[in-house]
Amino acid sequence: MTTIPAPEKPSASRHRPPVPTRRHHRHWLRRLVITVVALLLVVLGVGGWYFSGRIYSGALQSTPGQPLPGYDDVEVVAVTGSQVTLKKGPDANEAFDSAGRYALVWEGGHGLIGPATSNPDGSVTRDLVVVSGTAPSIGQQAGLERAYWLASDTEAMGLTRQDVLIGEAPAWYFPNGAVSPQRMAIFVHGQNGIRENGLRFVDVAQGLALPVLDITYRNDLGAPKDPSGRLQYGATEWADLDAAVAWAMGRGASDIVLVGQSMGGAIVAAFLENSDWAAVVSRVVLDAPMLSLGDAVKHGARAALPGGLAVPDPILWSAQLLTTWRYGVDWAAVDYLDDASWLRVPALVTHGTEDGATPVSTSQRLVDARPGLVRLVEFPDALHTESWNFDPMRWNQEVADFLRTS
Repeated sequence: MTTIPAPEKPSASRHRPPVPTRRHHRHWLRRLVITVVALLLVVLGVGGWYFSGRIYSGALQSTPGQPLPGYDDVEVVAVTGSQVTLKKGPDANEAFDSAGRYALVWEGGHGLIGPATSNPDGSVTRDLVVVSGTAPSIGQQAGLERAYWLASDTEAMGLTRQDVLIGEAPAWYFPNGAVSPQRMAIFVHGQNGIRENGLRFVDVAQGLALPVLDITYRNDLGAPKDPSGRLQYGATEWADLDAAVAWAMGRGASDIVLVGQSMGGAIVAAFLENSDWAAVVSRVVLDAPMLSLGDAVKHGARAALPGGLAVPDPILWSAQLLTTWRYGVDWAAVDYLDDASWLRVPALVTHGTEDGATPVSTSQRLVDARPGLVRLVEFPDALHTESWNFDPMRWNQEVADFLRTS
């Protein structure tokens, strides 16, 4: 009889998977770390590149302001007596349903409108005073202008306006009754702004017999371009204000009041920091001053993502770094709050609490840096550079009182 031996019992160790060694663990962990770091670098790079482009288009790009807005902010849906009802147009912004006062401009005329009353269908109704032309028609497109007064309104305001040149940049001079002025104010508008923004200050100054020079500067309509092709937040524009101060002194002025709106505040700060003529300035008025471009960018990034989400800090850091590389921005050079010793005279600062471009904290930092010199007046609910639009009587009174006390 043949005996077949039983097969050997397989050894348990023969098919046992290899036990990972410490070396294997380290290798796996290294690969994971490298993958995560690579992904983070991609996110930082792509996100930073995208948002640096947003910084350029939103803050650095030169798009000279036009004297009249486009007719794409609102559509007229009803005109009844002294009121107009408007619905949002393709270019409507936060001013559409705000409590501010604006100019309403349409083809064939313009008028002045009061605070908005919201309607259930999303439209708003505002008081309307037609200033020129005929009332707008139903269905007509119109634009909102926060400057409120247009150049064509100066005569009706009782103003005498002279067109002058400061170097190659056009300016308006309002004598306001002064023949040989020893004191003169110079108004500097903001980012891609227009001279019409200064008419609110000119109106106050008229009551004080204070002449005003309302200037333009590089990159403005009709003015020379900056060699960089972009806005410089005072780093180069202060030289244009320097020329304006020299112009005023050449006409007998020895006491200068500087008025800066938004980016114009940065230009005023840069002038006081750099100019040989800074000592002739006795007073400063700032409206929503953009004294730190970095702060303004961070403020704007709070709700820059879909759904109103904030841009993460690492991506914002990357974006600012890439903005320096792509566009040559020196963030320290356009931060006038890290050293505010440039301000040596009394300053009045007005700022809206709902400013979406420049945080009120910017003005508070100036108060903290120069206590005793700065008076900050906040305007509840007011949007960027719209303290006057929301409460013109209070703004006028604050400015007039400040100038009278000097």
